[in-house]
Amino acid sequence: MAAKTYRIGNVVRKECHILEDDEITKQNREACETEALVYRILGHHQRIAECLSISPTNDYIELEYYPRNNLKAHLNENRNNITAVDLKRWAFQMVESVAYIHSKGISHADLRLEQWLVDASLNARLSDFNGAGYEEQPSLRLEARRPLGLEIPSHCLPRDLGEAPTVLSDIFALGSSIYELMVGQTPFEGLDDENIQRMFQRGDFPSTNGFIAALL
Repeated sequence: MAAKTYRIGNVVRKECHILEDDEITKQNREACETEALVYRILGHHQRIAECLSISPTNDYIELEYYPRNNLKAHLNENRNNITAVDLKRWAFQMVESVAYIHSKGISHADLRLEQWLVDASLNARLSDFNGAGYEEQPSLRLEARRPLGLEIPSHCLPRDLGEAPTVLSDIFALGSSIYELMVGQTPFEGLDDENIQRMFQRGDFPSTNGFIAALL
């Protein structure tokens, strides 16, 4: 866990998790700095978790607290009250959020349903950018930064895992996240990671016939 998280009223503070292991602490600092810089790049957007403040040294951020939890938990807790209209709206909002970060030169690198928070208006907002990467940002005098994250196996584009996550791998993970939203489980849930990766490499993917029409 790169960051320690505290809630004070309607504010969530995330700061670097400092450990006895210097190397891990260094990685945690880099991840926390990355998330702070990503929020500087993104600014305010209705599909992104609202960042209220960023420390001058980029070592902590303060975010709006969303009591309805993340989208996966919200679905699990309220499945009987959620309509097809709700699912379609969230799917489009998930796409909108990823399109926005990509338009800013950012790749998330760890997209899954838990990464979207549900705000007071029941809209989805993308969060958790500590594994992200970004292209050079001349206006902020930032050099390009390689993503630190990696998707979970059920959301991971088949590729050489030594390669950095990209826009394409984000889109694959977004598709898996929408599958998770619509079906109520991750792709090939119950299989171990190696079997999932093997099936993806063969081009063997779960059927989407049951919900694609509902999104059109």
